[in-house]
Amino acid sequence: MPTVSHAVRVVEAQLRAGQLECLVPGCGGVLAPWWYGVERPLVLPGGVAERVRPRRAVCRSCGRTRVLLPDTMLRRRGYGCEVIGAALVAAARGVAWTRVAAGIGVPFETVRGWLRRFTRRAELGLLDALADDPRLPAGQEDPLAGALSVLGVLHAQMPARWPLVASLSPWQLAARLSRGGLLSPAWPPGAINASSPVT
Repeated sequence: MPTVSHAVRVVEAQLRAGQLECLVPGCGGVLAPWWYGVERPLVLPGGVAERVRPRRAVCRSCGRTRVLLPDTMLRRRGYGCEVIGAALVAAARGVAWTRVAAGIGVPFETVRGWLRRFTRRAELGLLDALADDPRLPAGQEDPLAGALSVLGVLHAQMPARWPLVASLSPWQLAARLSRGGLLSPAWPPGAINASSPVT
C-alpha cells in the first residue's frame, strides 16, 4: 500500500505535469503549484505518527487556490483514513465504540465523533453521492453497515473501470471520491464524481 510520502509525491508530480483540473464548476482550468498547506501530524495504523505538509495549488484560469490532500488523509482529521476506516468497520460489526477506541489506541471521544458523523453521512445520502447506482445490500438495514458495504462494492469495481486507482485501498478510494471530505463538517464536500475518480 502506498505510503503518505509516496502519495504526496504523486500529487506533486501530477500537479507539475498539469494533470489536475480546477474543481470550480465551469472553470476547466489547470492547477499549478502555489506554495504549501500547514504541516500537520498524521497518525497511521499502529500509532505511527508522520508529519505531512500538503501541497497548495492555484488555478491558472480562475485564480482559486486549494490544498491538495493525498488519498491517505481526510480534511480536518489528525488520523489517516485507514485508522478511521478500521474503527468504522469494527463498529459496523457490533463492537462497542469504547472497545473500538481502546483497540486502535484512539481517544474514545474521537471515535464516537467519527461514528456519529459517518452514520449521519450514510443517512443523508452518502450512497447517492458516492455510487452511480446505489443499492443497499440485502440484509443491510443499518446505514453504517450499508454504506461500508457499498464502499466495498465500489472498491471491487475499480480495477476494471479505472485501472489508475486500482492500487488504492477501500478507504483511500473513499477519501478520493469524497475529495477528503468524508467526515468534514460540511456535506456534501463539493463536487463528487464517482464516474471519474482519477481527476
